[in-house]
Amino acid sequence: MKNYEMLKSLPKERLEPRQFLRHCFGIAELSSGELLEEETDSQYRKKCITVLCAILGVQRPTVRKWGSDLNFDGIPNYCKFTLAYIHAAEIVPNQLNSILAGEYNAPEVDAQTFLEKILLEGLTEKQILQTVSHANFRATCVKTLTQVLHIGTKSVQDWGQDMSFHKMPKIHKHTLGYTLAAIFKSSSKNWEKAA
Repeated sequence: MKNYEMLKSLPKERLEPRQFLRHCFGIAELSSGELLEEETDSQYRKKCITVLCAILGVQRPTVRKWGSDLNFDGIPNYCKFTLAYIHAAEIVPNQLNSILAGEYNAPEVDAQTFLEKILLEGLTEKQILQTVSHANFRATCVKTLTQVLHIGTKSVQDWGQDMSFHKMPKIHKHTLGYTLAAIFKSSSKNWEKAA
């Protein structure tokens, strides 16, 4: 359970799509006049939709339903946390060219793999057995997923009765992949500081 501490390195605030996309395209630091010029480019919104589709694993009509402007106000709250994890992991803008070329594959981690890494990795066999056989272990798994994914407890419980949560939607598997990437990036930065 010491790995559970790693979750504390995750961003606590969600990231709005417009701000996220400005970071993706390297324009976040521009003046308001320069931002206006970039964001009113005829191809900019199309590129933004392409980025959101690729990183979240959703279809273009879904992203279009989130709004007709660059704020994408209809985006689900949990997706804003996914954007914060992606930003923390520094995946974009490094992968921007492959995203725009349609060559990017969003990371995907199933619930069981994620939970094993966070709750069980580094424990001895005996400690693992004690942990998973504890009466509160399922509740701990549900709590961990709800905290990371920023969704309701009932939704997670509906995904299945065991640690695999086999009914978890694919979009959340992507979020778990980005979560691990953000944790790895944070721990590698901390390691570099200590060195």
